[in-house]
Amino acid sequence: MKEISFDIKIGQKTLSFSSKTGGLIVNGKEYLALADGVLVYDKTKSVRANQVICQLSTNTSTLIPALRILGLAYNPYFDKRKVLESQNDITFYWQPSRLAAFYNRFSTDRVEPEKREPIIEKAVNFLIESARKGENFLPSELLKRIKEPCKLLGFYQGFPIFDGMKGMPKLLCRLGIHISPDNIMISTPLDKYTKDVEELALLIEKRTKIKRIRKKNRIRFEKREEILRELEIRA
Repeated sequence: MKEISFDIKIGQKTLSFSSKTGGLIVNGKEYLALADGVLVYDKTKSVRANQVICQLSTNTSTLIPALRILGLAYNPYFDKRKVLESQNDITFYWQPSRLAAFYNRFSTDRVEPEKREPIIEKAVNFLIESARKGENFLPSELLKRIKEPCKLLGFYQGFPIFDGMKGMPKLLCRLGIHISPDNIMISTPLDKYTKDVEELALLIEKRTKIKRIRKKNRIRFEKREEILRELEIRA
């Protein structure tokens, strides 16, 4: 797959975005959120640099630590532990929050990778400007997508397959296979089913020869035609 990338210059700092990483790259080292559940935010706590390569997304799990590494200020709301750990806690989004309000305005989840640049630029500018605002820099809102109906595409080895462009099955249930514009995620909200997710991902990897990226209670694949064929889903 062709790399999509661009740079944002902020004074003497460079914030780069690339489709070739799912985390951050600093001085040639890649930082990812993996099966140990340790956040990129915590892995890069003492890292500082003048250039950071970030995943091609407005996801604050990488965008906030990227700004911190560059020494760029943002609203302290994003440093709150509960907000940070929302990455591994789907129940966080069942209540209104300022983080949900941020994603209501700047989410790239449903946007094709080649069309994300203007949204990401607006999100970065907003986060930097938020440093000069108080705690009410955004209202508390529910994610708009959480009220939308989900679309079931089928089943694979007993796991439901959801269209990641319809509704928010990742947050309402999490159990299943979720097909998004740039990735395919297999997940479960409960630790006791992690082994099932791992075994399913290993089966897909064995049959398609495509490597998986394992995170806490979930595994991601690059969205490829080989996997869609294995799942019997049309592109």
